[in-house]
Amino acid sequence: MSQNVTPPMPGYEPEQPQKRHRTVLIAAAASAAAAVIAAAVTASLVRGGSIEADAAPTVTVTVTATPAPEADAAEAEDASSPTGPTPYRIGDKADNGGAIVKIAKVVESNSITLAGTEKKAGDGAKYVTLKTVVTNETKASMDLTCSLPIVNALIDDQARRFDTIDELDEVAGNPECNAQLQPGFEDEMQFVYRVPKDANVAQWEFYEYDLEAEPVPTLVDLT
Repeated sequence: MSQNVTPPMPGYEPEQPQKRHRTVLIAAAASAAAAVIAAAVTASLVRGGSIEADAAPTVTVTVTATPAPEADAAEAEDASSPTGPTPYRIGDKADNGGAIVKIAKVVESNSITLAGTEKKAGDGAKYVTLKTVVTNETKASMDLTCSLPIVNALIDDQARRFDTIDELDEVAGNPECNAQLQPGFEDEMQFVYRVPKDANVAQWEFYEYDLEAEPVPTLVDLT
């Protein structure tokens, strides 16, 4: 029995489709992997090369400054005072350069006694008398009534300043003119002022008279 067999044509090789398909897949996979790696490196460089640092959460802290209540209270007190802070009150021994004055009492009246004679304040006016005790702790004597050992002013709630009357040495109970208060001694002294009838006294200011030093007044609260 004879069979017809067709011999292969010379120089012809059969196609190998499976091998070519595998090569294409490998090349595609390698290309995709390279793209992923390149993208990761680029992102890392853009972010500064620290992925863990970028992943850390950002915390925002808000700080609110609140002024101390004590400071506000001190500023309010200074603002309400006509001429500044008032460290002394009636009954305190207020000191300025060795001149120590203690105000014992503040008296308002329509008249005063000068040299044994009553003197009226007049219409729309009144007298304000500060009864004090003055101690001389300076290095020299003081003439309290006819000189300026203690420069002073009476201040009302409108910051108006008043000078003493001229006849302090004639006020009953005051030292005589040129009576020198020696260092280490004290004497009673009345500072008398003539002011408007409706004036509300607020402070008393004084300082030791000294031509060689810049005066820094001491304040006494009279309210």
